Amino acid sequence: MFHAQDGSCVKAGMNSMDSTLTSVLAALGGSVIGASTPVLSNFVLQRSVTQREMTNREIAQREELYSEFIRQGTVCYAKALSQGLDNIDEIVTIYALVNRIRLFASSSVLEAADAFVKKLVERYGEKNMSIDQIKSVALEQHADPLNDFALRCRYELREMYARASWRRK
Repeated sequence: MFHAQDGSCVKAGMNSMDSTLTSVLAALGGSVIGASTPVLSNFVLQRSVTQREMTNREIAQREELYSEFIRQGTVCYAKALSQGLDNIDEIVTIYALVNRIRLFASSSVLEAADAFVKKLVERYGEKNMSIDQIKSVALEQHADPLNDFALRCRYELREMYARASWRRK
């Protein structure tokens, strides 16, 4: 390939080889990018779906636990108004629910749960009320010992919904 002493044929062959090599590398690079794009896209999509599922599961667990605490707490408090503490199992159940709440709830929700249990135990130590007295107190004072707990739970759940909505955008 050396026709001239200045190597002009060799340079022409190298330019041809350089452009061929560039074309091959460009084609390979495009193929790699084209093949990896769906994989990367799928990874990002799957991660987003997994995060959304985890958040939804956490919200559902909290809703169920908070509802259970409200349900059980209401029953116990109603009994505490009109009856003495005959069965310790009801208080044990409430304490167990508070400790389950302690596992993941905000400090605000936990404080409200602890405050309710304190009211409940104090109520069991007080004189029993008649049905008429219970009715009178409920109508006059709008007494709801679980109101603070329920409001704090609602606030916490709304924050979680907002964070989950933000992630989806």
